[in-house]
Amino acid sequence: MYFIPHPRQRRAALLLLSLSLTQAAGAAELGTFGDTWDIREHNLITVLKRNLEQHFAGKSQAEIEQEMQKKVEDEAMRPPPVEGITTARETRSRLFDPSFTVQRDIADQNGVVFAHKGQKVNPFDVIPVFDETLYFIDADDDRQIAWVKQQVPQTTTSRVILVNGNVRDSAEALGSRVYFDQTGSITKKFGITQVPAEVKQAPGQKRFLITEFGLPDR
Repeated sequence: MYFIPHPRQRRAALLLLSLSLTQAAGAAELGTFGDTWDIREHNLITVLKRNLEQHFAGKSQAEIEQEMQKKVEDEAMRPPPVEGITTARETRSRLFDPSFTVQRDIADQNGVVFAHKGQKVNPFDVIPVFDETLYFIDADDDRQIAWVKQQVPQTTTSRVILVNGNVRDSAEALGSRVYFDQTGSITKKFGITQVPAEVKQAPGQKRFLITEFGLPDR
């Protein structure tokens, strides 16, 4: 049993509830590429150590630390792009039902259980209004940066979520905070395969309205 967050976090709670999902991973034989060597001749650790020594040869400890720090920062600002996302050529809209099956009892802040394990629940039954608009874009596409700048959400708040691109550069270009859908968990849940895309509550319904907007060719 767990508790619904404080009312100030209700929008976040709804989104978390609606994005509850189980993911499966698969593996495939990819074949062999590049040079190979007999493991008896070259231990992998030895090879890695030698490569590092060659890379950092002649550099001071401070220079090495600075390079490593920059690499970490660069990777944080540009996570791996979400796979399977393309640029939309045609505009299309659809409804998304966020209902899910409860995996364990859910209680309110007073300990009163309002959803039991095995029960199908729609987050909009708990929080009727999701007063936020989500925009998904590929920030490496200048057309999508221009597109999101032109959007005027009808909700109180909005959020820009990247599927590709540099977080810092995008925030500076848009003049606002941006987020990154790392591992594609949100886009997969909503079934988004094309960007730019908009997600908001469908007017008068307990569903999300998802629209992928077609952009003209470059």
